Amino acid sequence: YTQELFGSTPISKCSQRGGVYPTYTTASPPPPGTTVRRFVKFSESVFCLQCNGPTSSKELDVNEFHFCDKCNKMLEVPGHASTLIPFKDVCCDPLAPLKLEINECMKICDIYCGLTFLVIETSSNHLILWGSIEQVEYQGFIFNPDNIRFKSVSCGGSHVAVMSTSGELFTCGLGDKGQLGYQWSADMGHMTLRKVPLNGSVEKVCCGCSSTACLMSNGSIMCFGSNMKKLPSGISSLSDSEDDFIDAPTNIMESVRFVELTHSPLKNVFCAKSEDFLVFVWGKRGSTIPEVQFEVSELAEALADMPYTYSGCPREDTVEQLSLHPISLENGKLFGNKSFSDLTLKLADGEFPVHCLVLLSNSSYFKRILSDKEMASGVLDMTSYNPTAYRCLLKYFYKLPLDDLNYEDLFDLHSIACSYKEKEL
Repeated sequence: YTQELFGSTPISKCSQRGGVYPTYTTASPPPPGTTVRRFVKFSESVFCLQCNGPTSSKELDVNEFHFCDKCNKMLEVPGHASTLIPFKDVCCDPLAPLKLEINECMKICDIYCGLTFLVIETSSNHLILWGSIEQVEYQGFIFNPDNIRFKSVSCGGSHVAVMSTSGELFTCGLGDKGQLGYQWSADMGHMTLRKVPLNGSVEKVCCGCSSTACLMSNGSIMCFGSNMKKLPSGISSLSDSEDDFIDAPTNIMESVRFVELTHSPLKNVFCAKSEDFLVFVWGKRGSTIPEVQFEVSELAEALADMPYTYSGCPREDTVEQLSLHPISLENGKLFGNKSFSDLTLKLADGEFPVHCLVLLSNSSYFKRILSDKEMASGVLDMTSYNPTAYRCLLKYFYKLPLDDLNYEDLFDLHSIACSYKEKEL
């Protein structure tokens, strides 16, 4: 026998028998004094016993075995190692809900869904992918060679994007439409996180079906994947075809700074709010430029006719507030909009346009104070109130989600609501 290194692990090989690796059974035991390493055939991912990280597939002869890239060695598995398999299904009917049994030493932090797979985040900073990508079945750990700490995860149709605690972006999965942010080929596989080349820190990432968008710390939005193309001039632009794509992160609007970003799940539709409170939508109905939605003020309203998830909402939106969105589309379109405004409220920090019909319909206080004379003047003085709290009150009248207030503003809002006898608020 000759010794062949697999990583740093020596494996015996018979050179005279055409490179056969020796195997032993209870019926054919090894010679006395022979060290025998035991391997598990690679069908389920297990932890490396040395670094506690996930292992990957490595081919040895015609078989595949566990290999730890971090430790650079084949994994020698003790007899009880089968208990390290992360989960197994206990239901045979593929159309019925499937129960998964998780190893008791693992704790689930969150679950994210793609088109034909789900990703489970564990408390030990591992991601488990269960399902299929490009008709390849997976049930194992996503390989994290840079050992990053996960801050947020987003799933597209066939890809996964992970933002690290340091603000870096990593992706894996199918990259045939440029959705991973770098050139991808089939031999790179679907289960290894690779860093996306971005200048600056990422604040939020959203995955469309075959595209990805990132809100950067400087307020720019970088996009890559479907519905984008590079013009002959070298400039990248949006496209109305999913067959067009770019695999390099591109700034979609260099002159605009954004503060919020969300998307419609499993669609290539994104929505963002700029620092001057304009709402932009792109990817909807074949648009080739980001369209300003003048009639809405919140991201959820701009995507009201699209599939939408609670996790995509700004943090201040509660489940109860989201239930108001269908109603708010009528009055919400008018909030802060000078169109059809027939009354101006003078606040401490400036004037704010309102609509008498909305106030009279939703506020008993304004029903009492709005005489014909006051309405004719066109201006009401509200400078004695906290302007932030008062705008939040107006949002309540317009049936919009309320802002996230600090304690002082919240106390002032409560005082105004009491004096206006708005008990529900």
